[in-house]
Amino acid sequence: MVRYIVRRLLQSIPLLIGITIVAFALIHVSGDPMAVYNNNPRMSPEAKAAIAAKYGFDKPLYMQYFVWVSRVIQGDFGYSFSTFEPVSKMIGERLPNSLILMGAAFCITLLVAIPFGIYSAVKQYSWGDHLITGLAFVAFALPTFWLGLLAIMLFSVKFKQWGLPNLPAGGMYDVSVGKTFGQVAQHLILPASVLGLVSAATYIRHLRASLLEVISQDYVRTARAKGLSERKVIYRHAIKNAMIPVVTLAMMDIPWLFAGALITEQVFAWPGMGRLFWEHAVKVDYPVLMGILVIVSSLVVLCNLLADILYAVLDPRIRFA
Repeated sequence: MVRYIVRRLLQSIPLLIGITIVAFALIHVSGDPMAVYNNNPRMSPEAKAAIAAKYGFDKPLYMQYFVWVSRVIQGDFGYSFSTFEPVSKMIGERLPNSLILMGAAFCITLLVAIPFGIYSAVKQYSWGDHLITGLAFVAFALPTFWLGLLAIMLFSVKFKQWGLPNLPAGGMYDVSVGKTFGQVAQHLILPASVLGLVSAATYIRHLRASLLEVISQDYVRTARAKGLSERKVIYRHAIKNAMIPVVTLAMMDIPWLFAGALITEQVFAWPGMGRLFWEHAVKVDYPVLMGILVIVSSLVVLCNLLADILYAVLDPRIRFA
């Protein structure tokens, strides 16, 4: 196992290098970071040339990449072209906000998906199974932004009009009150619930299909033949192996805990990493964009490795040479 982990980590190095090269090239092709200066009639050509030289825009693209990589290796993600702040500082300010939102949504996803997925598989073709499956398909098909706007209209606007307790429509806290635990919790309910319920639909479908396949295996029939109760058969023998697809989904979702949710953060005005990425994508502010992409790409590689390790823990039949 140790040799396998070391080999995978070594293989991830050229993979990450390739990802950064492609991302760096695509970001530079998508727009010109000097456009904000070129469109300013007050700036002289000399001033524009000085800015281009300062940030290295006058150098070939491959040289700009090598300069950027050399700084990243030292832990320096550079400075934003638009705010002139350190990228690491900007990410550090937004990252906790995204972790709060995405972590709460992830917990809601698991709390909803696991019991309902198990019930749907165990009670296959029952009215409960049809109801859960139908609701999962509906939630999976609904656009996140539409569901978010609908939640705001109902729980914020209409509830207030009807004189019922209502939830905040956006933001992370009321500025007049301050960033207290109660304020953050109230503002978190709607965006976390929308994200969590939409994600739960995918988890339910995968868990149901996996558990149905597992409970038809020979070792499960053998466990039943020994006289074990159905509860023990499901929870002691079947559920571990059926969780493999759920582990795959969860490991793929963990990097996005750090990346944030662009659409949801925009709809609910949540100051997270998703909004940070969008705000600086329209400005072609590549130090900020590349800083976020490097973090997310590294987490994707590491979470893939962690998922492979967890497969062997959940299913003893899986072994790595």
